[in-house]
Amino acid sequence: MSFASLGLRLHDINHDTDLHRAFASWWDYARVHYMPQRDGQMLGPMSMYYDPIIDTHHHSNLQGPTKLSASLALVPQVRDAARVLVESSYSDMGWPHGALEYRPGDNPTPILNGLFVAREFGDDALYAKLKAHCEAHHEPTWDQRTGEFTFGFGLDEPYPRGQYNGAAAMAEATHKGAWWRLFNEPNLHKFIDPTVYGVDFPTVALSQATYDAQRQVLVIATDTGLPDAAGQQTTFRVTNVNPGQCSVEVDGVRSKTWREVDGDIEIETTVGAHRFLIRENH
Repeated sequence: MSFASLGLRLHDINHDTDLHRAFASWWDYARVHYMPQRDGQMLGPMSMYYDPIIDTHHHSNLQGPTKLSASLALVPQVRDAARVLVESSYSDMGWPHGALEYRPGDNPTPILNGLFVAREFGDDALYAKLKAHCEAHHEPTWDQRTGEFTFGFGLDEPYPRGQYNGAAAMAEATHKGAWWRLFNEPNLHKFIDPTVYGVDFPTVALSQATYDAQRQVLVIATDTGLPDAAGQQTTFRVTNVNPGQCSVEVDGVRSKTWREVDGDIEIETTVGAHRFLIRENH
């Protein structure tokens, strides 16, 4: 329920419903029987399963990782209670005061979740400690042929493990309070603001796509792209703009290498690092 209710929260925000109320009922029960807390402290171990018929708790043998994983879903919904879980998990794993231990084959999930949560709560010192651990033990790899950065995690697999690298990407992309804001103060203007699409990925990727509503300018930056494709022609499109009132600047120079297509604009460029400013002139 804890993770499913995040979807209910977003549905309520986008469609003016009241489905997330189900979480409140579940949390009243869960905070007593699954993750008991009082006065900012855990009262006992976290339960993976509780059978009310025989009043029996199944407690995980890995309390630290279990609490940390559960906190991810709770941060946007009951932030203070989630913080208690987080602090308890840190203590269980010995992170605040001890050195991080590593054995080949260790599941990297606790470290990756820790990176994400440390970023969310602004725990910069712990984030730096965990980041150093990742760089030392998780096999950071830059594939010069594909231009792709991944972690190998010591798995010796032909393709990078998607779940682990996805968690690592979340930690890299977030910042303090971003996870809470996503479910409580989401940016709904993005659905009507100028938006870039149709990028020829993975030949080229975006390193920035930001709309400045005050200046009415969409800022887009492309990366260097695949080494073998450098300099090749490519295109992308921008929607939610009035083509008749647009101007495009590429690398600081006014550009005419764009055209109207189906009410949007299509910009021609080359594979490489470029910066685009798309303005609506009124």
